[in-house]
Amino acid sequence: MPATKTLKTQKKQAPDQETPRSFMRALFLGTFEEDMVHPYPVLPEEERETLEMLLDSVRRFADASIDARAIDEAEQMPKEVLEGMAELGLFGVTIPEAYGGFGLSLASYGQVMSELAAHCGSTAATIGAHLGIGSKGIVLFGTEEQKKRFLPGCASGETIAAFCLTEPSSGSDAANIAARAEHDAASGTWVLNGTKQWITNGGIADVFTVFVQTETEGTAKQAVKKERAMTAFILTRGMEGLATGRPEKKMGLRGSSTTDVIMTNVRVPEANMLGERGHGFKIAMEILNTGRLSLAAACAGPSRALIARSAEFAKGRRAFDHTIADFEMIKSKFAEMALDTYALEATVAVTTAMATRGWDFSLESALCKIQASEAMWRTVNHAVQINGGFGYMREYPYERTLRDARINPIFEGTNEILRMFVALAGSQGPGRMLKEVGKALGEPLAGLGVLGDYAARRIRRAMGKEKLDFVPEPLRESAALVERQAAEFASTVEAMLRKHGRTIVEREYLLERVADAAVDLFAMVCCLSRAAAAGTDEDHLMARAFCARAWRRVRRNLRQVESNDDADTTAVADTILGNGS
Repeated sequence: MPATKTLKTQKKQAPDQETPRSFMRALFLGTFEEDMVHPYPVLPEEERETLEMLLDSVRRFADASIDARAIDEAEQMPKEVLEGMAELGLFGVTIPEAYGGFGLSLASYGQVMSELAAHCGSTAATIGAHLGIGSKGIVLFGTEEQKKRFLPGCASGETIAAFCLTEPSSGSDAANIAARAEHDAASGTWVLNGTKQWITNGGIADVFTVFVQTETEGTAKQAVKKERAMTAFILTRGMEGLATGRPEKKMGLRGSSTTDVIMTNVRVPEANMLGERGHGFKIAMEILNTGRLSLAAACAGPSRALIARSAEFAKGRRAFDHTIADFEMIKSKFAEMALDTYALEATVAVTTAMATRGWDFSLESALCKIQASEAMWRTVNHAVQINGGFGYMREYPYERTLRDARINPIFEGTNEILRMFVALAGSQGPGRMLKEVGKALGEPLAGLGVLGDYAARRIRRAMGKEKLDFVPEPLRESAALVERQAAEFASTVEAMLRKHGRTIVEREYLLERVADAAVDLFAMVCCLSRAAAAGTDEDHLMARAFCARAWRRVRRNLRQVESNDDADTTAVADTILGNGS
């Protein structure tokens, strides 16, 4: 199975190191790390004022200069829009001040992305590909010389950056890319060959962060069997043998540049290697962690805009002597849109704070991306339905936003792959514990501490001792739902691992349910943190209503880990696919 192969390969190439703190890894064990989600994050006053001024400038510029419909129809980004964004400093929002950027936090960057996306998805995609992933590797892993050489141009907008990982034969299976780099010892250069596919900013970028396979530097014993590992390089337009393909014709985000990047014997100096040789996979995954956050943040702006515009329409559109806003089936759509958006804003804010503090946010950023991309898809779908024929016509923004939104569950790791990652990576902690308990049972005296810890953890779960102490009284009932489901979640994961052992990697139906439960549990906790901090009746209502819906989804997913119709599902699929006997 492709997903299984991908995750096994990723695990093989991941470096051995102690895992930093992670809220979700702890939740898979049935415990809450409250200080990781509360207090709800707020920007420092000075940065907040800077951000407000920047957002005001972005709004005024967008209203005056960004015609999203014209950009979509022309299928290219106007030069004056790129120049205008450069003048505003948008290409350098997160690039450190020392290299000419604003040096703003991930939280501020997310707000900028949200505002841009509310006006034009193609414009947001251009900035996101440049800052979120294109130049991010240089910021995180570049040498001082590389930063001084490349980042000032990136910050000013003179140089646009692109991230080159996907290939024709490997999309989400990033570890198995085919592009190669061979070292030429005589000239001290690397020779790169291969093709990268669907590269955002490909046709307008001047700097490319490119990932290729290189031979690892092994010992004398290993020299007989040469192995390869991913390495990152910085390429620049104008290098001999580097070319970009024709612009792709896309469903959405038509104004953003998407092309192949083709390398034919491209000679790259040793000084352009990004990070250490063979560490490219780790670099790519860390870049994508932050990229997923910016993608999730960008879903909030369009969602809010769709809700506001659809509400205005619904209150003015009449049918059967009522406005359509009076009908319960329409109200239910607005409720789902509002709750989805409230939750995605909360998860993005909390996860961004985790990233800023240097905690492990890999699971949380994956959950954010899943939740936000699918929440926005539901919101735009509802908006089209509420607006009826107007929603379907190109004169109005709904159908364009729908086309733009469809890429989000595919971008930066498909949601299917991310669900596999969340379920398997999250289950590593319970899996290790079960393994240690198994060993301890064979030597009960030597393993007394392990058995005692395990028993204590099980007792705490059974007695409901794990509490979200920060939640105020008006939200205690909602918090109790999370607490009960979190205990059930950990117990279900443990039972699933005991039953299936190593073969769990092949049980994707079960893993999907575990991941979906994790999405909702994390969102519930983040909503409670947001509402507790705000303290308003409206926030309490939003958190209460979201938790009431989410816990039912969690309960259903956990029950179906044991009781389901998966055999019939497989049988039906095999009938269609011709896999039956």
